[in-house]
Amino acid sequence: MKFSLSLPLLKDLSAADPFRETFALAVLAEEHGFDTVTIGHHHFMPGNMSDPLTFLAAIAARTSTVRVGTGIFQLPIHNPVRVAEQVATIDQLSGGRVSLGVGMGWWPLEYEVHGSVFRQRGARMEEALEILRLVWTEEQTSFEGRFWSFPELTVHPRPVQRPNPPLWVAGVAPAAVDRAARLGDAWICGPVQSLAAALRCLDVYRPRRAELGRPDDWVLRRYAWVGADDEQVRTDVLPVYVDGLMAHWRESAEEAEELELFARIDAGEDVSAEDIAADRLLWGDPDRVIAQIRDYEAATGCTHVHAAFGAGLPADTGQASLGSFDDIADMIRLFGREVITAF
Repeated sequence: MKFSLSLPLLKDLSAADPFRETFALAVLAEEHGFDTVTIGHHHFMPGNMSDPLTFLAAIAARTSTVRVGTGIFQLPIHNPVRVAEQVATIDQLSGGRVSLGVGMGWWPLEYEVHGSVFRQRGARMEEALEILRLVWTEEQTSFEGRFWSFPELTVHPRPVQRPNPPLWVAGVAPAAVDRAARLGDAWICGPVQSLAAALRCLDVYRPRRAELGRPDDWVLRRYAWVGADDEQVRTDVLPVYVDGLMAHWRESAEEAEELELFARIDAGEDVSAEDIAADRLLWGDPDRVIAQIRDYEAATGCTHVHAAFGAGLPADTGQASLGSFDDIADMIRLFGREVITAF
């Protein structure tokens, strides 16, 4: 089992190194057995990182073994040749430790401002993924597409990893999961999807990968809060955390299951935080979290769990996550010491 970690964006703009706490958490994750650390991507939201690739380069320079990645980068918004150059640069700087997790996002403004078209996001994603793999694996190559075209060229620098830096592709609609199977190296299961939704996606993903003769690698993302005192997490943290998550999910919910949940709540039904978190979050003390992961493992066969401690809150403020640096550092240590070692 691999374990990855989503880094919160902690910043102190009065300091000479304003992101020092986030960088420190990446080093701590490396020391405590995490395979990969990731950073998210959104424009025009103070709690999110608008340039995660530059940020990953800084993390790579401060670490030595942990992989660095995006979770997720909104690929259809940006020119894929430029993205290929940036990711290959990080791959060289890190000695071959970068993965690119991509998705489409949900906010049309981000597309409009960058000269892209939100309603074309699926087709743009397809083409961009083709281009990334093409220019990373071949030299003196050209491309003629619907959205991007270029004459014969070679992208420099060349990536260290062969055949290419891993492409993790997110999505929950059947077409998106099929795209991940065809054009990605792994599928990313979104952190708000229930276990039932994940299983439906795997029913699309795994047969398609088998047809292609490729391994069915995938990443289970979960929002998380782990503490030494299970009852304290249940009573003091979980209700506050779930309330914050629900506010953000309202911004981006697309699946019928999530929309139905909001309809029940809006109709006055008393849906508890534990019911909402039941098969969506990792929460509680290490024993409870280990049992939750074992349940996911038994139901889905997952071999890579991505934990996002306190993440997923609305990004319209400076910090889109719950908890201080000390809170999250304590969770990284506890998870590494008690949970990762159990696997």
